[in-house]
Amino acid sequence: MHRALRIALLLSFSLALFLACSTEARAEGALVARAPNGEDRGLFPLTRTDVKGDIQGQVISMEVTQRFENKFAEAIEAVYVFPLPNDAAVDDMEMRIGDRVVRAEIRTREAARTAYDNARQSGQRAALLEQERPNIFTFSVANIDPGKAIEVKVHYFQVAHYDHGTYEMAFPMVVGPRYIPGKPLLADASGTGAHVDTNQVPDGSRISPTYTTPGVRSGHSIALSLRLDAGSEIESVECPTHGVGLNRPSTSVAQVTLTDKEEIPNRDFVLRWKLLAPEMRPSFFAYRPDPKQDGYFALLMEPKHDAPVTEIAPREIFFLLDTSGSMQGPPIKTAIAAVRKALVTLNPSDSFQIIDFADTASSLSPLPLPNTPDNLKKGHLYLDHLTASGGTNQLAGIHAALTAPGDSQRIRYVVFMTDGYIGNEVQVIARTRAELGNARVFGFGIGGSVNRYLLDEVSIAGRGASEYLRAGEDPNAIVGRFYERIGKPYLTDVEVDWASAGVSEVQPSPLPDLSAFQPLVLYGRYKGTGPATLEIKGRIGMRPFSRKLSVNLPASEMRGSAVGRLWAREKISSLTRSMHGDGGNPATIEAITRLGLDHHLVTAYTSLVAIDVQSGGASQGNPRLITQPAEAPAGVNLGSAGGVLNAQMNAPPPPSPRHADSVRGWAGSEQEDVQLAGAPPGHRGCAGCTTAGDSGSRGGLLLGALGLLLVASRRRGRRVNAP
Repeated sequence: MHRALRIALLLSFSLALFLACSTEARAEGALVARAPNGEDRGLFPLTRTDVKGDIQGQVISMEVTQRFENKFAEAIEAVYVFPLPNDAAVDDMEMRIGDRVVRAEIRTREAARTAYDNARQSGQRAALLEQERPNIFTFSVANIDPGKAIEVKVHYFQVAHYDHGTYEMAFPMVVGPRYIPGKPLLADASGTGAHVDTNQVPDGSRISPTYTTPGVRSGHSIALSLRLDAGSEIESVECPTHGVGLNRPSTSVAQVTLTDKEEIPNRDFVLRWKLLAPEMRPSFFAYRPDPKQDGYFALLMEPKHDAPVTEIAPREIFFLLDTSGSMQGPPIKTAIAAVRKALVTLNPSDSFQIIDFADTASSLSPLPLPNTPDNLKKGHLYLDHLTASGGTNQLAGIHAALTAPGDSQRIRYVVFMTDGYIGNEVQVIARTRAELGNARVFGFGIGGSVNRYLLDEVSIAGRGASEYLRAGEDPNAIVGRFYERIGKPYLTDVEVDWASAGVSEVQPSPLPDLSAFQPLVLYGRYKGTGPATLEIKGRIGMRPFSRKLSVNLPASEMRGSAVGRLWAREKISSLTRSMHGDGGNPATIEAITRLGLDHHLVTAYTSLVAIDVQSGGASQGNPRLITQPAEAPAGVNLGSAGGVLNAQMNAPPPPSPRHADSVRGWAGSEQEDVQLAGAPPGHRGCAGCTTAGDSGSRGGLLLGALGLLLVASRRRGRRVNAP
């Protein structure tokens, strides 16, 4: 009786809280936190992000400073989920309180969290940086005093991407909504996010931030400035995503600044540049601070292999389209436009197939179709009827594209078009590697805030390459590059002979196949000194390939500390890939942890923590927790993508019991071993399945309210989104 009464009271309170907590926009479009009694409690704590970058050749050094201010009458703890590039080597953090600076220490993730929690409970100011995915991080900043501010600065190294003669860097600004498959776990939620932890995504609550209303800022502004020193004359610099100011103090230097001071940080910032030189020059960098220890090196070069088109094997092109709810609107239109362009530029001897997936996968035809006018007409008609809704069962899509019947005499090229908004990336990457066969997978990211970690890793596992297309962007260029890429044989069976140079631990491992437009990027360690000659070997079709390059291995080199950390970052990536599909090998986890500690890098198992030991006691160890909302990603329909507005709820309901626990994959395949917290076959609700097909019914409302109560009761009592 008492239990029933408590549940009824909690349910009533939860519903009242849901209805009472709200946000509204100030005149300038900023989000305001309100208490249940309607009192204006001020802006959310993150007020500004300053991004400063220095690019030397291809090596990028970035500083990201985030300012958290406390507008409340009590001490607060701010938690913010934010993105960084998935290939960034995050190596430093400092916390600034007034004029004092506290440098972060690298510790194991558990030790860093314990130190932070102890500091928070003691009333000490503290900051913690944790990695959730290679491209998703969580900032926790504890005991910000009333009316005060804390700035936290993070540093990382990265290497600019080079392809088809163009250099590119991307700075992500928002984490897109994630589809979280699986059965909800009964344990306490591990994070403060909008979705629950599940048996397939045990950290679902750590990668699913709530969002502001689209077009409304949370009080968070952004400034960005970059200095590019290319080392040789620059032909052109462009930013296709934002308005920028460009200053050219010399022919080899460009200074780039974001011009709109009111810019809402809701999409990736992309910078591209070309050099006047007709081809990429080989670059060799070394770092050896202690002559008694092994040094580190980085090598970037174009093998410059080529072959006549007559050597191209017959091919079948599979277009794999994500038609889930998050692709609704401009993204699905852009993807369809790209497929239409690709269809009309097929080679006469090509065959093609179209597969779309949301909750399940469907195909144009049981078998790939020859490239004939009638079949192209069928393909365009199929595209005419595609709409975006439902969940994102990417496992079913990848499985369908890699195992569907085809011609064994043809090479299969899979064009995988998606925004990548899922939380079970590792399963999709592992499935790609396991079922690849002789196919190649090319990730085409569609949208302004794509999950590049998923697209890049699927393309690596699939021995292809990734491309990115903004919603509404003309697909001609990206489709043209794809056909150029597959129109020439790959350099395969790549190996590097270092003779007697004493080189070891070369990354990535194994070395990837290379298209005619991709550079070879290597990191490694060396013992020897002086001049050395390396030989790159491989095969192009049936012909052997060889190219030699002379380098110098210095006995001592104090400059270039980035090289050592970039090597460690690449080795961590290789070790992480080796665990995809095996649940995590303890020895591999220990190796990653040791690399993170030795090289001061944030990894899945190491974190940066800064504690102000001179502070303490002001908050009595009980700061009010405020979860900073993310800006709504540009061009994304949050409702159909399963995104949750910050003002709407503290936790979403679990899936309705009317929904099936599993779904069937591509028609004709055996049932997928995929447990979904989404909808059953045929359901076309939102991507996160947070609303059922009859969500307007009283039964659906009651189930949603009960789910809200269930999940909220499992969260720590101090966790709320807004006071």
